Amino acid sequence: MSCGKISFKNSCERSFTIIFYALFLLLLLLFLGPNLEAEEDIVTGWDQVSILTDNDLNDVLALNETAAFAVGENGKIYQTLDSGGNWSEETSGTIQDLNAIEFNNQAIAVGDSGTVLINDGVAWIDNSINGAGNLYDLSIPYFDSFADSVIFVSGTGGEIWKWNNSSWEDLSNFTGTTNDIYSVDFVNRDEGFAVGADGLIIATIDGGLSWEVRDSPEDFREFSFYDVIIFGYKGPNDDEASPVSVIIVGENGTVIQSSGTGPTAIGYIWKVPSENSHPTNTTSTIKSISGSSRFKFWIVGDDNFVALTEDGGNSFYNQSQSQNLGSDFTAVSFWDSYFGFAVGEEGTVMYTDREGQDPRILDTAESYDTFWEYAKYAFPTLKEGMYNTLKIIVLAIFMGFTIGVTLAVFKTSQFNVRIPLSLPKKDGTWNYFNINPLKIFATIYTDIFRNTPLLVQFFFIYFGLVQVGIDLTFESILGPERALERAYGSAVVALGLNSGAYQTEIIRSGIQAIPSGQMEAGRSIGLTYLQTMRYVVLPQAIRIVIPPLGNETINLVLNSALASAIGFGELTRRGKLLISLTFETFWTWTLVLMFYFVITYTLANILKYLEKRLKIPGLGLGGEE
Repeated sequence: MSCGKISFKNSCERSFTIIFYALFLLLLLLFLGPNLEAEEDIVTGWDQVSILTDNDLNDVLALNETAAFAVGENGKIYQTLDSGGNWSEETSGTIQDLNAIEFNNQAIAVGDSGTVLINDGVAWIDNSINGAGNLYDLSIPYFDSFADSVIFVSGTGGEIWKWNNSSWEDLSNFTGTTNDIYSVDFVNRDEGFAVGADGLIIATIDGGLSWEVRDSPEDFREFSFYDVIIFGYKGPNDDEASPVSVIIVGENGTVIQSSGTGPTAIGYIWKVPSENSHPTNTTSTIKSISGSSRFKFWIVGDDNFVALTEDGGNSFYNQSQSQNLGSDFTAVSFWDSYFGFAVGEEGTVMYTDREGQDPRILDTAESYDTFWEYAKYAFPTLKEGMYNTLKIIVLAIFMGFTIGVTLAVFKTSQFNVRIPLSLPKKDGTWNYFNINPLKIFATIYTDIFRNTPLLVQFFFIYFGLVQVGIDLTFESILGPERALERAYGSAVVALGLNSGAYQTEIIRSGIQAIPSGQMEAGRSIGLTYLQTMRYVVLPQAIRIVIPPLGNETINLVLNSALASAIGFGELTRRGKLLISLTFETFWTWTLVLMFYFVITYTLANILKYLEKRLKIPGLGLGGEE
């Protein structure tokens, strides 16, 4: 039986119309519905003092109890003199991203393309390094004047430069590595450490003229390290401090330490968390460390992670703030044991004058006696995450299905363009080469999206397209009030484009499973190719491929978890943020699994019903039921 028959055709069109309008209504409710009301801010150990900017902040420098500099993307420099109550933007003279800032009598900032800026108290003076790559960090062990100072900067490809005798000296050939060096710190003019990608730890005792690899602990050699701090001791008769402890932070919640006396004692034996004891209780990347001593220091990182230790890293007090759910922190800087600043993405800034603690609320992470008690606490946050997950998958399903149907028709089309290969022969005939541009386009599209990792596609769309001026907030279409969050728009586009490639092949196989006589019959009664495809072939083909389309839709739901990698607050990211607040890893992921199971199991049963309801009698192994 075919959809070409009147009664079956009417039933077919009616079923698809009902499904379309039902999905469209769901899409309308999710997409145009009111946003959830923001939770009321809670008084905690940190105060929110954010900067009104969309630029990410990469580093912060506390100058005293109330003043600080913050630097970030596009050459932005901000200063506050009143504990973050007001921020003024400084003129930096550059559009390069600024990645780090330090102070020793004068503030100095470094950034991409060898950018080095010196603050003379009035303006920022350019002292960039010609030929240098992106600079990630700096250390100023000695500064009397700009002409009489020692400055070390580190960057891409194993780069380390030294400012000495009023000129920059390239020490990169002495580092013995081509790994990116994300952080460098010197306790005096001669002794320092540098850390970077893939477990890199190197040390020098001669001012950078030679560097020695200090092997990182075996279980940490695949992790990148993002910050290092050296604590030193200066005796009453000493001109300079000597190192007594070094602390390194990085991926997977890593905090490792090495202590000792003398220049050769540090960096060989590391104090690391045991397999059963991970004091940070997080797998988020830790980006920055700042402290008043080797016993009391703060660490910050991705997924709203902020924590304090007062016992040298044996245990940490969770200081993550609920008002910062969805934020990644990049840097922290304390003036002393009480006053400090922390900065993060999209202008996020916090300030504390009470060491980040409110004893009534944040002495330690909240504890829960039973799973159901914790579930009651976590449910509102995960419910919002599920709502956000549904928002992206509904749009992505529509986008992927539209692409799939269109490109499947392209791939099965008979549209050819004849290209002459030569001049006409003597008898007037031509040699032609036939190409199908629609099929070529569809093939290139599906090959690209099916043969590259989905996570890389997320990164390319979120981080790459904005660099070439492609606006995924759709503000020009939706208007400023309805414009999408960039991470939201990027997630929908990435999932939709990826799913569209797979749905193209699924629907193409369904079209090719329909006997060619169906197309011939449609054309014979006067229908065009597109009309025959729309009214005769596609309704049957889509019914045939409902099971594989259902599998692809469920995969799309599961793949939506990758949106957490670009900062969108869907279900997985909400789970990670709950862990940063409560340290309840097992219970949190159990709940996240349950939420995903509810979504996919419900969707699977809906698709099973549709498959049974729209089954073409007599077609397939099941036969008549």
